Amino acid sequence: MSLKNTLANGLQQIIRRAGTQISVKYYEQTIGSVWDDDVTLSQSGNTVWTSGVVLPINTNQGSYESVLLEQGKLSNQDQMLFVHGSLILLGSEMQVKIGLGSPNEEKFTTRPIGIISPEVERTKIYRKAFITRLTGSLLGE
Repeated sequence: MSLKNTLANGLQQIIRRAGTQISVKYYEQTIGSVWDDDVTLSQSGNTVWTSGVVLPINTNQGSYESVLLEQGKLSNQDQMLFVHGSLILLGSEMQVKIGLGSPNEEKFTTRPIGIISPEVERTKIYRKAFITRLTGSLLGE
């Protein structure tokens, strides 16, 4: 068995044991005219149902996450989401809304600080995203 298959199988076992059901909705964003910076989101495609592992932010001194906290790019309430490497979570013209759990999903979106996607043999094994809880009018469908 190749290294990438071994790692992908290991990730699947972790998700089976510690994962939670998630939904991912993709939205295209359009910006008004040159003088109007109003952003409109419209759902693009179907909702994707999958599983992922959600963990709290690592706040240990010197960790990557603690540096992002100090810079104000993350908050203590944010979480880390680990999903299969084939799932797209970020794009320049795209936003995502992530629902955790079912049937009463908590709604999250990705932080715009990048998605970590390690590759082995030109295959993304997993994606690590920082997610933040949506509140107020952002919860609407």
